[in-house]
Amino acid sequence: VVTVTFQVSVAANVTGSITNVASVSVPPGATDTTPTNNTGTATVNVVLADVLTTVQLPLSAPAGSVVTVTVTFANSAAAGATASAVVGTVTLSNGQVQTYTLGSLVPGQSVTQAFTSTVPAATATGVLSATSTVATSTPESNTANNVATAALTVLFADPGVQVNPIPSGTPGSTVSTTVTLSNNGSATVTFTPQLVVNGVTSTLAAVTLAPGQTVTSAPITVVLTATGGTVTANVTAPSVLDANLANNTSTQVTGVVLADVLTTVQLPLSAPA
Repeated sequence: VVTVTFQVSVAANVTGSITNVASVSVPPGATDTTPTNNTGTATVNVVLADVLTTVQLPLSAPAGSVVTVTVTFANSAAAGATASAVVGTVTLSNGQVQTYTLGSLVPGQSVTQAFTSTVPAATATGVLSATSTVATSTPESNTANNVATAALTVLFADPGVQVNPIPSGTPGSTVSTTVTLSNNGSATVTFTPQLVVNGVTSTLAAVTLAPGQTVTSAPITVVLTATGGTVTANVTAPSVLDANLANNTSTQVTGVVLADVLTTVQLPLSAPA
């Protein structure tokens, strides 16, 4: 009996199994009494890795806020081989890139990583996206799951002010008005309304408004001058990027009511001296 040992290289794109066939023949002039055993076969199942990834972002977040990105890299439990030299990369649309050198992952093993990223603070950017990729030096049975994506909707605020009409009155009299404060954006916002009444600047208490919320200020006192009164309201210090500046200021002007007294005098057209 002679035993021969040799190695066979399996191509990276081979799947399923490999069947090896060995045969032997007698030299010329010799007789083989049992030729039925001159051929033998052996089947080797090919085992492959199957690395995959997932990535998660919050569904939405205000512009300029900080969010957590969660990414998972794994070797499928159904894989037949350990995945070697595994490397994962996460690329965000804001330019941030995170790379993870993971080493080897046995079938069923996973690694989860988390990091923070800043949501773009630009009105032209409506989405923050993340793309996660994973690669291994071990041949794989499935590469379709080597890439995963996630997207976050960027929320913006739209704080606004509207000075309501000012009643008229006589010079020196006191009238009042109010200011309507609103948020027409998609993110909750805190801002400080500024008032300018007849040239004198003051501020109201900071207000926090949810998307679509509107509130009315307490009455604002206006002392009418000889020409009337002017009230201007401004949005200041919004906590979330303001997507619309057109409604950040509002002005109302009123006049005064003046008296108009008059007199007449009459004499006879003529009379004796």
